[in-house]
Amino acid sequence: MAINENATVIGDLVNPQVVADLVNEQLTDAIQVLPLCAVDRTLEGRSGTKVQVPKFAYIGDAVDVSEGGEIPINKLTATSVELLIKKAGNGVELTDESLLGGYGDPLGEAVRQLSLSIANKVDNDAMACLAGIGEEMTADCSAAPISADAVADALVKFGDHCDGPKVLLISPAQLASLRKSESWIKATDMGVSALMQGTVGMIHGCQVALSSKIKASGGFYENYIVMPGALAVFLKRDTEAEVQRDIVHKTTVVTVDKHYTVHLANDGKAVKLKVKENAA
Repeated sequence: MAINENATVIGDLVNPQVVADLVNEQLTDAIQVLPLCAVDRTLEGRSGTKVQVPKFAYIGDAVDVSEGGEIPINKLTATSVELLIKKAGNGVELTDESLLGGYGDPLGEAVRQLSLSIANKVDNDAMACLAGIGEEMTADCSAAPISADAVADALVKFGDHCDGPKVLLISPAQLASLRKSESWIKATDMGVSALMQGTVGMIHGCQVALSSKIKASGGFYENYIVMPGALAVFLKRDTEAEVQRDIVHKTTVVTVDKHYTVHLANDGKAVKLKVKENAA
């Protein structure tokens, strides 16, 4: 007897292209630091797993030149950093029973969690880059918890390039300390669009965003003030979702993977702020 044309089959529930589109759509919103990153796609479709990233040294300020005088010629120098492209991935396996009769939406939940897992990995890598900020761009205010004064001191590290949009990443546990400051501006009163999700207000020109990845360690917090473009994501291959059937066990496997690396591309656009953990 032929199957009824209206019968629901696994193919109706798991469409590989639909799954891939859903993963990528959700990823855009799930990667918290993405608005602060420059995304480089020049590696897509090219061979190799490493990329050399140049860092140019400043040639110095211009000088006064008299009439007929010689304009000084400076050598442009650069160092380079070799970045290794890596693959991040995760997957789930769903039985036919769970797809056809499971409570709720097992496939939708799987796609949501797979998207979240890749997003968290990218965010973790970005945080690791920020944790590596050197002494020159670190403001040690660890004698006291975070405050408006500590933020003001940290901004000095930007020198005369402190203008422009920037985000201060803090732990939710630190929020009350900043909200009590007279310099605090509520998110609804900022007058500018939020650069990233989790933005709750502004202080001394910094949009303040909450991140659960900012955690106290040894009685201290490391917060970060980041300008757009400080971080860069180099993509070898963007997030790809694949679906495969196991016809022996009657299950559907969904996997996602992303070939990329995250890099602190501009040292002068990110400051590490060390402060004391809030008193209990």
